[in-house]
Amino acid sequence: LKRDTDSGRSAAVSVAAGPAATAASPVAASSGAAAVQAPEVTPRKGVLSRRVILITSAAALLLAIAAGSFFYLHRAPAMTERDYILLADFVNTTGESVFDDTLKQALAVQLGQSPYLNVFPEERVRRALRYMGRSPDTRVTSEVAREISEREGIKAILNGSIASLGSQYVITLNAVNSRSGESLAREQVSADSKEQVLAALGKATSSLRAKLGESLSSIQKFDKPLEQATTSSLEALKAFSLGQAQHAKLNDLEAIPPLKRAVELDPNFAMAYATLGVCYSNQGESELGIENIKKAFELRDRVSEREKFYISAHYYDMVTGNIEKAIETYDLWRQTYPRETVSYDNLALRYASIGQYEKSLAMCREARRLDPRDLYAYQNTAAAFLGLNRFDEAKALINEALAQKLDSFVFHLMLYQIAFLQGDKAAMESNAAWAKGKPEEAFITALQSGAAAFSGRLKESRELNARAIRLAQQYNMKENAAMVQTFRAQTEAEFGDLSQARKDAAAALKMARSDPVMGMAALAFALAGDAAQAQPLLSEVEKRHPDDTLIQAVGLPTTRAALELNRDNPAKAIKLLQPATQYELGEGGVGSGFLPNYVRGEAYLRAKQGKEAAAEFQKILDHRGVDPLSPFYPLAHLGLARAAALSGDTATSRKAYQDFLALWKDADPDVPVYREAKAEYAKLQ
Repeated sequence: LKRDTDSGRSAAVSVAAGPAATAASPVAASSGAAAVQAPEVTPRKGVLSRRVILITSAAALLLAIAAGSFFYLHRAPAMTERDYILLADFVNTTGESVFDDTLKQALAVQLGQSPYLNVFPEERVRRALRYMGRSPDTRVTSEVAREISEREGIKAILNGSIASLGSQYVITLNAVNSRSGESLAREQVSADSKEQVLAALGKATSSLRAKLGESLSSIQKFDKPLEQATTSSLEALKAFSLGQAQHAKLNDLEAIPPLKRAVELDPNFAMAYATLGVCYSNQGESELGIENIKKAFELRDRVSEREKFYISAHYYDMVTGNIEKAIETYDLWRQTYPRETVSYDNLALRYASIGQYEKSLAMCREARRLDPRDLYAYQNTAAAFLGLNRFDEAKALINEALAQKLDSFVFHLMLYQIAFLQGDKAAMESNAAWAKGKPEEAFITALQSGAAAFSGRLKESRELNARAIRLAQQYNMKENAAMVQTFRAQTEAEFGDLSQARKDAAAALKMARSDPVMGMAALAFALAGDAAQAQPLLSEVEKRHPDDTLIQAVGLPTTRAALELNRDNPAKAIKLLQPATQYELGEGGVGSGFLPNYVRGEAYLRAKQGKEAAAEFQKILDHRGVDPLSPFYPLAHLGLARAAALSGDTATSRKAYQDFLALWKDADPDVPVYREAKAEYAKLQ
């Protein structure tokens, strides 16, 4: 425990406070009180008074104690803010399986409240085990913990155990130096019943934090009782720990059942709702994700400060959609817990969603500095490189991650897109093969559909799109299936088959009627000129998301601008799209990051403003990596051709037509927009 001392005074001064001045008395150690003077005595010649001897001896003893206290109070703390502590698995000799994994999870939550101590993350533990040639599910015994610590340069290991003693439970925590095995801090507590184990563990952990060097003020500020920070139900905590373990491995589908069980056992388990919501969202089931994040936010006073940041940030991110508030919360999170990567990783995502890829890269760099093998930092860095057209760097970074056995389906989705950009058909096929037989096959198949549409092969695209929908439904990803259908509807509308676009949008709404599906269907109806179907959907989405940054600034204006184009009112369309300028070309835009620019370009064409139209289409052509498979990229060549022709720039127009027709050299001959482009180019010749 760090204490203030009056180091400018003689150690003897602090002795004078009397018998209370021991190493356990910080007040006496720093009081600065005046020394007590011994009374004058006249001893007999050659013989010291017994009283003088006692006083002198007592003073000497107290001086020694005070000196020891002084050096004790000034010794270096057991841990510093830069050190990591690794949690070994609890040794459970009670024979009661409810304690297995549960107490380690509880200990991680309680220690995780501390901004001073750095608990070595579980995902990094599993990663280290893989590098050591072990299964990532290997039990982390004291011996295994020492091996991991040596490999990763971890200073301390925290060993925990629980044993039965009659009707009581005895919990022991022992933090040891990972190299010497010397005990740095130890706590032992008992609980009279199973129901009191979590409370006892929480108290022991708080005491241990002090012994490891954390200040009293920090502990007082960040020390919510464990049963409040998690749950008072051991069974619910056990289910949560199982789900959390799967979520940390990116196995969100497998994480959902135990997390659902956790909230069934304890309907007030805030963090279980939050993790469940994130898992659903990661699977594309946004409605279920929002439902659970809302519940977590309502219960946020029942969690630690760290978890409150997690819940609040995801609430602003996923429920309200207020990007500015989400960024503000993540930023405060990283200031409070500056050595944790989660806030940096999520800030990187948010900046990319609004097209600020350089800021995204800055957050990624910091996350990778804190954890050079952070999987999410690799993913986000590669995505930012794509957004900045740095394709070779994105590919090299992903291959670097794969070489370190950091794998995720997101890497294969990105590698497929990069391979498409670079015309590497073999790489496209190998990444598609990777997903075969997995839930991720639905996502890869949707990309294959997009690749076919990009080249004007509409019939092939439709077949692949239908297969992607079947695969998503097979894995019970209803919202994903509906979203795939809405993308097809938008493509049909822009390629000129308005009737088919309306049918596809209506079919998507029958599959799922979540807010994202309604928004995307409304856009498809608008592009197809069906205001009667689009308008009610727009009103419903607007009413339900008054604070959503991208819906209010990008989604709704783009859809309404498309409706105005079909009413032959380009000036109003251009005005409606003004709020989208600060967020366009981001990953979080509606349908495609290119849509606001594309619709604005079409509006300028209708307004006979060729120069302005050309500028919008050129933005799309200059930012290919924002959405590598978007059908709006080849259509931007066509838009540029028309804009240049409108301005009388025949040479630029001719080249843009040629670029479009080259991209569509294998296009289906009956696609309406293809026939129009060929006819326009022939007239230009």
